[in-house]
Amino acid sequence: MKVNRSLMTRTGFYTKVGTDMIGIYLSSEGPKMFINRETFDLQNPCWDVEMVMGKTNHLISFYWCGEVKLSVRCELENELFVSLYHYLGCRTNEQRLA
Repeated sequence: MKVNRSLMTRTGFYTKVGTDMIGIYLSSEGPKMFINRETFDLQNPCWDVEMVMGKTNHLISFYWCGEVKLSVRCELENELFVSLYHYLGCRTNEQRLA
């Protein structure tokens, strides 16, 4: 799956992973991430993202207040989840610099 790498210039995106719908969108209160019907305010500092890189796939996990909310194993070529990780990583850096 090829996805445009410029996620930071988009107003949002979403995808289906198994039975889950996940995505990120810009709102008037700032960026939000959703997993099914649960929404997470990415301006709140209580979230984190982690990527474990393997030889054949990656494991990307999203944490909210220390609790794993999403853990996705993806192929090395899956640009969507690698781009999601980089987008969330940039959001973390912006918060630290603010």
